[in-house]
Amino acid sequence: MDPLKMSVLALAFVVSAPVAARAQVDVTGDWTVTVDSPQGTSSIDATMKQSGEDLTGTITSPMGSVEFKGTVLKDALNVSYTLDLQGNSIQIVMSGTVAGDGISGNLNFGGLGDVPWSAKRKAAATNGSAAASPAAPAPATIGTPVAGVADVSGKWDITFNMAGNPMPATATFTQAEGKVTGTISSQTGETAVTGVMAGSALKLDFNVETPQGQIAITMTGELSATGIAGKATIVGLGDADWTATRAK
Repeated sequence: MDPLKMSVLALAFVVSAPVAARAQVDVTGDWTVTVDSPQGTSSIDATMKQSGEDLTGTITSPMGSVEFKGTVLKDALNVSYTLDLQGNSIQIVMSGTVAGDGISGNLNFGGLGDVPWSAKRKAAATNGSAAASPAAPAPATIGTPVAGVADVSGKWDITFNMAGNPMPATATFTQAEGKVTGTISSQTGETAVTGVMAGSALKLDFNVETPQGQIAITMTGELSATGIAGKATIVGLGDADWTATRAK
């Protein structure tokens, strides 16, 4: 046969040969999920059950458990679930790519922005030392701490910074002999808080009720001549920066 014809036939065979398709993966089992945000890294547990391309399961964190549904198409995973935070529904959407005993992708928090997440099967063998957690960002500062015993009594305008997204709130505090009581109000409702004031250092504790249980939150901050700046630690979710100025 003419060499040119042989080359054409060989090329036609290669082009017409079926392309190897991505295999359908199965994510059934227990997983450790890690969510990375500018405020730090948090870990939660997930149990997944896959039937064909349909996926169901449960995500468990210190604040409780929530069920989710989703799909697995070849190696592309998509799940969604809803958190009810004081009467307000926040939809969480997680998308990722499955590779062996690992998954990586992005998590969208109620349309406020995306953060990366990854997961590993609990039964998978470790490959040595774990990767170091990213360093926490430096706390926000808005002024020089006030000398002596400070007083936070009054009304305040607060801004929480969650994954780079500002979330406004208001607060009313009453201080007596170093003890602080009051309320914090936002679009999700009003919550009573208690705390202490030591010098210019403020610490507040409160719980937020959800269908999955209580979320414990601790706010620490430093009072300056221009306001308060510090961090809010949300159990199971990580840290957020916050600042406050006296309401006008």
